[in-house]
Amino acid sequence: MKNGILLVSTAFLVLTMVAGALAAAPADLALNKTFVSSDPNVSGWNQGLTDGSWETSAGKTFASGASETFPKTVTVDLDTPQRLGYVAIGAPQFGSTRTVELSLSGDGVKFAQVGSYVFSQNKAEYHLFSFKATMARYLRLTYADRYSDSVGYPSVYVFTTEVAAYAPGDAPLVAHIGPEPSDMPAPKLRGDGQIDPSFVESHESFLKRGKEGPIGVLFIGDSITHRWLDTQDLWEKYYGQYDPADFGIEGDKTQHVLWRFDKGELDGIHPKVVVLMIGTNNMSDPAEAIVQGDTKIVSEIHRRLPDTKLLLLGIFPRGVKPDDAVRAKVKGINAELAKLDDGDKTRYLDIGAKFLDASGEITKEIMPDALHPSHQGYQIWADAMQPLLDEMMKS
Repeated sequence: MKNGILLVSTAFLVLTMVAGALAAAPADLALNKTFVSSDPNVSGWNQGLTDGSWETSAGKTFASGASETFPKTVTVDLDTPQRLGYVAIGAPQFGSTRTVELSLSGDGVKFAQVGSYVFSQNKAEYHLFSFKATMARYLRLTYADRYSDSVGYPSVYVFTTEVAAYAPGDAPLVAHIGPEPSDMPAPKLRGDGQIDPSFVESHESFLKRGKEGPIGVLFIGDSITHRWLDTQDLWEKYYGQYDPADFGIEGDKTQHVLWRFDKGELDGIHPKVVVLMIGTNNMSDPAEAIVQGDTKIVSEIHRRLPDTKLLLLGIFPRGVKPDDAVRAKVKGINAELAKLDDGDKTRYLDIGAKFLDASGEITKEIMPDALHPSHQGYQIWADAMQPLLDEMMKS
């Protein structure tokens, strides 16, 4: 799209495909560049302005300080003069960000305004400024005013999820702000907006495994699933007889698993049983969104593998103490996932309580980081799951 603005309220990342590969995105000239705020945030909420993440979580976005004096500014130093044609900015759903003016400068003293945009309140938005090619070293966002209503934080705070700068030419296709939908396919990205090469490497290894020979039981998930491969003795003892395969990737979310399905990981294979656990890396999403993501994955597995049975595991508990806030969230999610058990093609199993001691805590012996099982933790997992897995493999 050339000229004008682009607003994205849904959570899609636009990717261009060339000859079956992801096309290189235009360079973000502001990536990881230093910046100075006229009203620094003493809580340190100023790390996300130029890191390329478009992060909308509180504490990870850029935020002004608590001064009531407006306008406020933040100025990015691009290190050297750059020829600019576009600047993308975003605001999260919280805070009081309203009118943001964009100005450019060659010397950091005289600034010329090239655009202005009024963000909505209580809604995450993205805006792409388009302007005549200009040489500039500095770009400045001026928060000219604010909303008077408080949305999550006192109205004196303004928040910005990201500022990215691009050379003239075709308008950049930039990730929208806000989390990706948990039930829509999306590749895993690095902080610079490029697809994570290690994610692609793992995906390609799974495609290769699918062509190498039969798979009787297939494990799908994130790092907790992937790290079965660090316990080869248990893996071989419990699953070696079933021609097992492990399609777990560190840091995967539900949308990443769906992307992998779309790119062929389930094509041409015929496992007797799929063991699925996914969702712990989506914990920044609302609980209902995580349920939607898992539900979509279950549906896709049955659609793509109609003769395969699915053993759906409840998300494991995390956080040392039983009153950890995420514990209650996981419990609520698992209660919804349990409803997917139809007694036939989908069976649900929650073994989370087996990782807890008598006081409900997670010990370092079972999960050293209160998230990933130790060797002892994987032994607990294997023993707890084996009766149902054996039943499903034989049916």
